[in-house]
Amino acid sequence: MKKGFLKFAMVAGVLAVALLGCQTTKPVTGENAIQTEQTGLAPNGDTLHQTIDFALSFNDPHAIKGWTVEMVTDRGTVKSWRGTANDLPSALTWNGRNDEGAPAVEGTYVAKLTIEYLKLVPVVVQSQSFILDISPPTGSLIFSPALFTTDTTGAVLPVTVSITGSSVTSRIDSWSMDIFDQDGKAFRSFDGKWLNPEIKWDGKSSAGNWVDVARFYSVQVTLRDEFGNVGQVWKSINVSDVTKAAEPGAAEGTVAVIPRSDGFSPNADKIMDTMTFGLSYGAAKSARSWKLEILDSSQNVQRTLRQDGPNLPRTVSWDGKSDAGNLVPEAAYTARLSVDYGSAFKPGSATSRSFVLVTTPPTGFVTLSDALFSPMEGSSNITLNVNASSPRAKIDSWRMEIYDPEYHLFQAFTEKWPVKSEVWNGKGFKGDLVLSAEDYPVSVKVRDEYGNVGVLSTVVPVDILVEKVPAGFRILSSRIFFKPFTADYQDVKPELAKQNMARLDALAEKLRKFPSYKINLVGHAVKVYWDNKAVGDVEQRDVLLPLSKDRADAVKKALVARGLNPLMFTTEGVGASDQLVPDSDLADHWQNRRVAFFITK
Repeated sequence: MKKGFLKFAMVAGVLAVALLGCQTTKPVTGENAIQTEQTGLAPNGDTLHQTIDFALSFNDPHAIKGWTVEMVTDRGTVKSWRGTANDLPSALTWNGRNDEGAPAVEGTYVAKLTIEYLKLVPVVVQSQSFILDISPPTGSLIFSPALFTTDTTGAVLPVTVSITGSSVTSRIDSWSMDIFDQDGKAFRSFDGKWLNPEIKWDGKSSAGNWVDVARFYSVQVTLRDEFGNVGQVWKSINVSDVTKAAEPGAAEGTVAVIPRSDGFSPNADKIMDTMTFGLSYGAAKSARSWKLEILDSSQNVQRTLRQDGPNLPRTVSWDGKSDAGNLVPEAAYTARLSVDYGSAFKPGSATSRSFVLVTTPPTGFVTLSDALFSPMEGSSNITLNVNASSPRAKIDSWRMEIYDPEYHLFQAFTEKWPVKSEVWNGKGFKGDLVLSAEDYPVSVKVRDEYGNVGVLSTVVPVDILVEKVPAGFRILSSRIFFKPFTADYQDVKPELAKQNMARLDALAEKLRKFPSYKINLVGHAVKVYWDNKAVGDVEQRDVLLPLSKDRADAVKKALVARGLNPLMFTTEGVGASDQLVPDSDLADHWQNRRVAFFITK
């Protein structure tokens, strides 16, 4: 077991035993510990937070009879593991399920390690608290004023959209707001990091067009919490009265049925899920009944809607289902309206123009202008090209979301089609630059004219970034994933181990360009007890300084194994000093867990 973790275990174990007050005789040595560097898990969230890992340390295994690890909340123990001295684990992973395999209740937990000794009293230590997050964020929208109005010149007055949001157990990380017109086409988008935002919408689209009088617009807000759970809020805003009977041309004395759009997408996403028809009945006061039939291209009736009596609706909607309750196939359809006037007039009828039902989302792929993104060298930008198509509908717009390595929203762009590319300078919402040798996931949501959305994915791999400093060059922070509280970068999850190997290979290749330079490797670590100065000082001195030095030495050993001269390197560890972000920033303090490279002659 690594020296750094044993010392960490001593600090954590002594503190935990003291807090619990569980010892009735002198404790063994206090070198027992269970700890995690994660703030929580979300089995329904993004892939990086679906489980939580714990590192375990046992003092004097020969004296142990048995051990138990429990996931404990204020309601009691929901998951437990047990074993003997013959199977002492160095790590455990919990997936958020209880002993019966069902999802555990969300809330705040601690992991409790109980060690039973052959001759001494049991010792109990526990981890820091963490969150099991299951519920997506919830929220609401407030429009002020409640609808769009115009001034005396006819100009549209702005509306302030206030977004409120909350999460049962975690904090909200980011938000995005998409506005759709009455036909479900993308009209305007906003996004940002979370802080109960208020957006002053001037009534214009992304292309600079004003909202239309006598139409309504749907506002969809997506809330994302720190663990990747996503919730959505919907609300409509009117420009003026939208209850008119039918489109122009359906005058009194004329039977008419007019589709309100050229197509729709009944896919349960709340956008253009139904086709609305404006109805005109001719001699409406004499009408006794009406019937609306949905016809396929062969004039076969797929659905029939009818009504008797004097209360004639001005509009009627079709959900895309047949009379048998099944969704009809993707195709072109027409609607036929028949009106019965009894003995007053002959029956009247009219057939609408053709419209389409489409549920297949756009497909495609995203390409990059450069295989490796190097915003610090040569070209400072990278172009992301969106290649998309749809078999039955026109592409309307797309939204590109770029995430950091911890899968927090980093940057976003929205464009109307036919714009097919976005030039990115590598900076996020806060103006911070991408990290060296990291992968930045990209998700592009491509929307067609009827509201179907296809998701295209790629990854922007960032090259090793080098900047000039007075003493030479510094290779910008490059993340190697270490096993919790150790300098072990190989005994990690397979996908992380693969990334570690690739980054070390790339580092070795880059450093071959500087054969005459001396390279100082400086290790860093995250302080767990940042909120307790006394314990934190002990942690820095006895745990983090040697741990960060071990990490620097591990990287040196890996680079030497890749053919570099060991005399190129010196190593040191600075623990939790010189942090990139405060250790109290539990969402972003992962950036502090790093090895920095300083190149000097």
